[in-house]
Amino acid sequence: MAKKILIGSLQYSPIYKSHCFALGNQCEKNGYFVKYLLSSEYKWMLSEKEIDKTKFIANSKDIPSAICDGLNYKYRLELKELISDFKPNYIYFHNYHPFLNYYTAQLARKMGITFIQHVHEPYVEDKSVYRGIKSYWLHIFEFMQGRLLEKTDIAVVSSKRALYLFNKRYSNFQGKKLLIPLMYEDLGESVSPLNRKYILFIGPPVPAKSPETFLDIADYSSKHYLNLNFLIITRKEVEDDRYCKDNLTIFHKDKISDEEIGFYQKQSIMTVTPYKVAAQSSVVLTSFMFGTPVVSTDVGGMKEVVSHLETGYLLSVESNIDEWIKGIVFIKKNFHDMSLCCRDYFIKNSSEDNWPKYFQELFNK
Repeated sequence: MAKKILIGSLQYSPIYKSHCFALGNQCEKNGYFVKYLLSSEYKWMLSEKEIDKTKFIANSKDIPSAICDGLNYKYRLELKELISDFKPNYIYFHNYHPFLNYYTAQLARKMGITFIQHVHEPYVEDKSVYRGIKSYWLHIFEFMQGRLLEKTDIAVVSSKRALYLFNKRYSNFQGKKLLIPLMYEDLGESVSPLNRKYILFIGPPVPAKSPETFLDIADYSSKHYLNLNFLIITRKEVEDDRYCKDNLTIFHKDKISDEEIGFYQKQSIMTVTPYKVAAQSSVVLTSFMFGTPVVSTDVGGMKEVVSHLETGYLLSVESNIDEWIKGIVFIKKNFHDMSLCCRDYFIKNSSEDNWPKYFQELFNK
């Protein structure tokens, strides 16, 4: 009889759709019966075929909605009914919901189901880089994640840096730990290194991503007539006047599909990731999917995936603007060969076709 797996993300963040279905697609190819468990906020991203395989529970998309959904008893009843009816052998959760993941793990333990949690953010050592309410929320997040791990059979992390942070924060974890790279559905098969024009920044320009470095690069380019075009892709509206520049375009929508991001990746010479902290980065790996090199800080897990002068250009957090420009000029000059290296790295490491390499450890198969 085929083994069953329930793959879920009850906290909405668009990139996790790709993570979930990358694993699910490969599980199906290897004979598993797959069902998905997602926040209803993901529904707009799914095809009719994918919707047919999915149970939507709650509407969690941010901290307030996660708290409301976690306190709503009907969602616990729905989870219990789903798991009792489906009777999976494994439950694999991407992302983290502070309440519903814990309840699901409790149910799994009572029913003898192997509960697997992919831990994307194990621990932030310097929380001050986030500023504002998130720096305080991280303390609560890590405490509650620790409670979840008490009910977790297998914890998956995706970088050596993430494993180090996991061990530092959750040293008493009793389950099995696995290091498995982040993997995605592959949307980059029609990549071309031709006709690219943008220097790209992806994601909300929050303090931890150091958007001021990106703005400084754009200013330098304008003042020195470098003839570079800059683009920010963000789901959150940018109202700061500093972003109003002749050489900077902002693409903003509440719901940006993977295909839309891919469209602009294919038009970009490079992605800039001047992050102050990062255990790993989906921005880097999805850039590689589309053959787009990165110019990046060497923090955390970034230097594990970015090969200096091959798939990107690495700098320290303290690097001045001249050093960033030097990296940009290098990538622009060597773009064709670097683009091929990026795509090759993605295919060999982060394309969903790599998942079966880890099934033996993950599922004891």
